[in-house]
Amino acid sequence: MGTFSTLSSLIARRSGLLFEKKARAMLERRLAPRLAANQIETFDEYVSFLQDSDSEQEVVYQLLTTKETYFYRQEYQLRAFVDEIVPRLVNASPSHNRRLTIWSAGCSSGEEAYTLAMLLSECPHVQGVRTNIVGTDLCRSNIEIAEAGVYRSGSFRAMSEELIAKHFIAEKGGYRIKPALKRMVHFSVGNLMNPSDVRSVGRVDIIFCRNVMIYFDEVARRTVTALFFERLLPGGYLLLGHSESLLNAGTNFEPVHLEADLVYRRPTLEQSSAARIKVST
Repeated sequence: MGTFSTLSSLIARRSGLLFEKKARAMLERRLAPRLAANQIETFDEYVSFLQDSDSEQEVVYQLLTTKETYFYRQEYQLRAFVDEIVPRLVNASPSHNRRLTIWSAGCSSGEEAYTLAMLLSECPHVQGVRTNIVGTDLCRSNIEIAEAGVYRSGSFRAMSEELIAKHFIAEKGGYRIKPALKRMVHFSVGNLMNPSDVRSVGRVDIIFCRNVMIYFDEVARRTVTALFFERLLPGGYLLLGHSESLLNAGTNFEPVHLEADLVYRRPTLEQSSAARIKVST
């Protein structure tokens, strides 16, 4: 196996990120400075070094992943979340024990998770409901930004000045998320290809995983999709990016056509039982 094949296989196996032969020049260009930083002369030596260094793998993931994110991204999907998904889940839960747990998987620097917190803070359907938002990302540096909760102008391209003033405190160099919203979200480093990392999130009602699996190979997509199904409570929802789909993917998820979006749901226990009975007869 050549150097590039070994390198791309290592990255795919550890993170799910797929780099085909046509990406070789880009991969070498982005990683070339790491040879000098580690006083390594060839890519062969670097690949050997990378295999045994978790900290260097963290740097590689940071260099290779796209950071394109901002608050209130994909507004139509957020509207479906607030107006359709949240009410359905709240109304289906017992009145004495209403809770809602949402996982922002591949949360990057935290804009998506905080957007969900802003929406829930204004949502009448969750009054009296215990809510919890979890954000995980492969890159520790992204999680550090998210935990700091300070953002610059590029993150606010889809927010009005009124919303910014409502949810952020202006300070030198940017805007800081207000403490009440910050307390709604908990961040941690997590690799979606690592079952123990995924299971550490616990069981959840909703998973947002937008524009993450487009970088995965087929094996990684199937692995992560199965783990998402496992982590979702029966009746829970999975929301993907606008260019991602589970249609024709052969999963146990069922597509749900909402007014504003197509999402995926883990069938309820009653639906699963009915399906088994139908098959057996």
